[in-house]
Amino acid sequence: MKKEGSETMTFRKLLAGVAAAATLLSGMAFGAGSAMAGEVEPATITLNGETGAVKGHTYKAVRIGSYDHASFVEKDDGVTYVESLTVNTEAAVATGATTALNAAVAEGTTWNTGDYQDNPVGYVASESGYFTSSPNKPWSGNLRNFVSSLVRQADFQAVLATATAYTAGTDSDTLTISGLEEGLYVVVDTTVSNAENVDHTQTDSIPMLVGTKVSGKDFEGQTLGVVNVKNQTTYIDKVIVKNNKEWVGTTERVGDTVTFKLTSRVPLTVGYLNTDEKPYRFSIGDTMSKGLTFQQVTSVTIGKKTLTEADDGATATADQYQLTTTANQKYDTTDTERKATSLKFDLSNAVYAAGQNAVDSKVDAKAEDTITVVYTAILNKDAVHAVNGANPNKVTLDYTHNPDDNTEHHVPGPEVKVYTYDFGFLKVKADGQTSLDGAKFVIKQGDQYFRFNTTTGLWENGTKGADPVDADKFTGTDGVFEFKGLAEGTYDVVETDAPAGYLSTTKAKFQVVITSTNKDEDGNVRGTGHEIKFVNGNTGFNLLTNLNEDGTAKDGGAKVKNLKSITQLPLTGAAGIAIFGVMAALVIGAGLAVGMKRRGIASRLA
Repeated sequence: MKKEGSETMTFRKLLAGVAAAATLLSGMAFGAGSAMAGEVEPATITLNGETGAVKGHTYKAVRIGSYDHASFVEKDDGVTYVESLTVNTEAAVATGATTALNAAVAEGTTWNTGDYQDNPVGYVASESGYFTSSPNKPWSGNLRNFVSSLVRQADFQAVLATATAYTAGTDSDTLTISGLEEGLYVVVDTTVSNAENVDHTQTDSIPMLVGTKVSGKDFEGQTLGVVNVKNQTTYIDKVIVKNNKEWVGTTERVGDTVTFKLTSRVPLTVGYLNTDEKPYRFSIGDTMSKGLTFQQVTSVTIGKKTLTEADDGATATADQYQLTTTANQKYDTTDTERKATSLKFDLSNAVYAAGQNAVDSKVDAKAEDTITVVYTAILNKDAVHAVNGANPNKVTLDYTHNPDDNTEHHVPGPEVKVYTYDFGFLKVKADGQTSLDGAKFVIKQGDQYFRFNTTTGLWENGTKGADPVDADKFTGTDGVFEFKGLAEGTYDVVETDAPAGYLSTTKAKFQVVITSTNKDEDGNVRGTGHEIKFVNGNTGFNLLTNLNEDGTAKDGGAKVKNLKSITQLPLTGAAGIAIFGVMAALVIGAGLAVGMKRRGIASRLA
């Protein structure tokens, strides 16, 4: 028989070892002492949670050990505290506790003898040096292993099934379980995965070991019957990465590559199973609308660890992810075209392994590390243009939510959107009304010309840093020029070839400025609103017509003239005087040349 003082100290150390967050085991002591009082008030267990950790959650409490032979001491401050007590295993869970203890003790350990014959919970209480759990996340250790194993045993589950359920209010961060017999309890979060008024971004609590007060008394410096619940939050996020910044709404050119980044956090997986019967699940789902074509995965990382893709049909290991791509899906319930594409990134084994590692460990992948998936897609020919809407892309997370039964929970994530814009104009005769065929134009930004591939329906980069070639040139239809699927920005539009019979010295040159008018304070595009302005680029004359004063088009759209005669130029003021001055000089010059030619002939004939 151990001395009373040493038993008290070891049991108190045991309980202190798990006095952190969701695995809190409120302090008690173990030892011989005076008998318990004959009549005691019913005990309570109070669960206090951070925001959303307890609200709406349902719990059950199963007693695994009863108190006996408690002794008390009155201190100088006049307060009476528990000094020591014994713990006896509850018969209803004795078989399961024995199995759990046998699995948790070191190989070759003999415990079921002497004072602890058929008292596995009493043995656990006495061996605090071995049955400890980390005070830090993920709270792993031999005591956690014992509790996790115990709650899965058949006799424990049978008691749990008939235990009274207590549900916290939807506006309360505290729940009190009342009417209990004194003793050592395992509190189990039994919240169903689709429970209403519950923050499902937070996992259900892992089983919590807690002791009630003893005849209404606490240990000195350690309050009994109280658990501080700190559920872990699991989130899923998505952004577009462009120009080294993160966005939720951007504008792109059809044919451009768009980079998407998905992020989540490694949850704590201590206390969860990952077996063939009860596998742990963690998968990220991504759905692209019809205007986006999946290109490739750039990287998948957990903390500092880079995962590789598993072969098709193979189960991804702790160092891998498995990607499943499915075409011809419905983007949402209103989608009748079924042209969306879904991606599934299965990270189950990798996340489970990382979640077993302590937050402060030095390994590359551990609990609470950031999970990052980066992939690219192309804005394709089916893209929705801004006059009709956007090209959305959404993300979801499915993960094992409850350590008791490994049920999964579905977490919808944010949706990001890509917008693209159109502009056009009509080529007309000098009257500004009659359409005109035969002109050719180029479009560029800086010294980069753009081409449109009519086979793929995508924009491509053309000639750069040199004069444009025929492949860079656009020809309209019945004078109509359309440039569809462009990003926000300023574009130079230059007429390279005038129609036959029209002046080649007065070809149009102008800029088109496309601006999104619906952005938030961070510059994210939030809607289809946009503005298109035409800015003349010719010096001394302007061939643009049917525009408002601010450069936006009037009804009927922008129009661009071609001229057959210099006299048709819409000139005024100094520009007109200068042009006609040049014309007069040309006429005089021509007259002089004719006169000189005639004199030359006369002299030769003389």
